[in-house]
Amino acid sequence: MDFTTALLSILTIHLMASISPGPDFVVVSQQTLRQGRKAGMVCGMGVCVGLLVHISYSVAGLTTVFGHSDYMTRGIGIFGGSYLVFLAYKSIKGSFAKPTQEPTQAEAPVQAEKKTKAKSAFWSGLIVNIFNPKAAIYFISLFSIIISPTLETEKLLLVIISIIAVQMTWYLTFIFIVTIPSVRVKFDRKVYLIDRFLAILMAAMGIYMIITYALI
Repeated sequence: MDFTTALLSILTIHLMASISPGPDFVVVSQQTLRQGRKAGMVCGMGVCVGLLVHISYSVAGLTTVFGHSDYMTRGIGIFGGSYLVFLAYKSIKGSFAKPTQEPTQAEAPVQAEKKTKAKSAFWSGLIVNIFNPKAAIYFISLFSIIISPTLETEKLLLVIISIIAVQMTWYLTFIFIVTIPSVRVKFDRKVYLIDRFLAILMAAMGIYMIITYALI
């Protein structure tokens, strides 16, 4: 298989994987619908940084450590599942909280709150992605299509950049669509129901991960 064909195959596979519902997509959706476009974008950036971590050790061959360490795999899987359950709990709890109207004050506290929310969104995306052992297996399989001793560094960098670009392009497209005012109005009417649904989905994924990695 020539490089161009292999690259297109990898990008097609990764696009399909990005679109399919999973912990990353659910967290980005939840952050977008609850906190808006910026939070969704920052959360997506966190996911992409997590992807870079997985890609880095996949390319470096460190995945053999996971392959020979059941305890490490279990620990990462259980922690990742627990974090998803924690996010689900926070989301459900927040969906029942009544919004309060506070008097307008100086802009500094508002800006500080926005920065805190942005950091929270970023770390949510990063942690959920990094502590998902399935991502490690996924990237081992993905890079097996193209990695070879003769692969040039420039081509490898092109593959990595293209994967991140595909991931972020999908997130930006999704975030842009759901935050269009006419579309957002429809979501806002049911925002708490959607939030609870996404939270239940996150909790189910988290519990599944905990059970799966606790029993392996």
